[in-house]
Amino acid sequence: MKDTIVQEVRDARAAIAADFGGDLGKFFTWAKAHATAERKAKHPLPIHLVRVPLKSRAPKKGIRQQRRQTSITT
Repeated sequence: MKDTIVQEVRDARAAIAADFGGDLGKFFTWAKAHATAERKAKHPLPIHLVRVPLKSRAPKKGIRQQRRQTSITT
């Protein structure tokens, strides 16, 4: 049984290889330039500042470190 999707992928790969003469270096150079151009063409999303209420800075019960009491015996 012949898988049509696999055949389409192989045909597309052969067409791309023919476009660049089988040279992977040329293909990757084109792909990198194309990706860079697409990134530059897209407009960045606007930044909306969101105000978040501040949490209490008081330490929670039981988290405070207890100081050791040292006794000096002579």
